[in-house]
Amino acid sequence: MPINGLYEIVEMEIWEGTDTTALVERARISIKGKKGKLHFIGFDGQMDITEAKDRYLFTWVGNNESYPVSGYGNFTCSGETLTGRIYMHDSYDSSFVAVKMSQTDKQITTVNRSLLIIKAKEPFRDWVASLPGKSKITIRDLNTGCKAYLIPEFEDNRQKDEILHQIHADIFAEKLFQYCIDDIKWPQNRTFALFNRWFEPEFYPVVEDTAGSDIISDVLLENI
Repeated sequence: MPINGLYEIVEMEIWEGTDTTALVERARISIKGKKGKLHFIGFDGQMDITEAKDRYLFTWVGNNESYPVSGYGNFTCSGETLTGRIYMHDSYDSSFVAVKMSQTDKQITTVNRSLLIIKAKEPFRDWVASLPGKSKITIRDLNTGCKAYLIPEFEDNRQKDEILHQIHADIFAEKLFQYCIDDIKWPQNRTFALFNRWFEPEFYPVVEDTAGSDIISDVLLENI
């Protein structure tokens, strides 16, 4: 597919008169093969793209500030400009214009990971508050400076649930250990249902690297 690249969305009909690029970060579309990713305002989505006779068609699924959203759309490509319309199921639709970014403009790159943040809920706060010296701890205390987890990319809620089910036990133990190193005091039946009662997962499908340098993990450092 000859349209691979990173495009900045410079116009959107629905936010006419608003500088979308000034809201947090640049609105953009990245395309590689028959897959793409889009970001604008609070929306992040994964695209499946099909080449039709005179245009490109796509479906997309993602999040609007952690709420699941999905839709479809189409666009044409003229030189380095995409012109089309995006539809959100049971919601808005908008025309858009996106211009291919030059190498010097590319301050961010998309990586093949999604992001998970685990927020504490009241039952977890109750358990922490039962520990010596922790009686005054608040939900805000627990959720300030939360750790972020890189997870495999996902395309729908089923995949999100599968990923969380696979890794929840390790995250559960890590959260408990953070406040009590004595595992005898931990809940002994740490089921997935209990995890969901104690914690609120927040998923973000698109992760972009603004640092521009290689990512080095602790494991790699240990092996040097």
